[in-house]
Amino acid sequence: MNNIVSVVMTAFNVEDYVEESIKSVLLQTEKNWELIIVDDASTDNSIKIINSYVRDDKRIKLIQSSSNFGGPARPRNIGIRESKGEYIAFCDNDDLWEKNKLEKQLDIIKNNNAGLCFCNHYKIDQ
Repeated sequence: MNNIVSVVMTAFNVEDYVEESIKSVLLQTEKNWELIIVDDASTDNSIKIINSYVRDDKRIKLIQSSSNFGGPARPRNIGIRESKGEYIAFCDNDDLWEKNKLEKQLDIIKNNNAGLCFCNHYKIDQ
């Protein structure tokens, strides 16, 4: 069965944030998703943190780049190419999703035959 939502996350030296971002995807009320994390040649502990989640959840996949692309565009496109879901959602490596984000957005898309759905955000800092 295909996953309904492919969540694409890029990562580059985000050891301080990536774990919380991954957890916010794991806690979604909508459980039919895959999380594709494309690491852009991190040199900190990002890979170690991400791999701890890859080992524990088959829905999470890590793709590692051997060289840095200098921004999130190419890694994001790699994630899109690897996705198997009917829908794609972007979760930046420092984003924290509300628990029902995917469920609400899927409901809006399906009930309105929408091709795109976006949401508001709250700005947070350290």
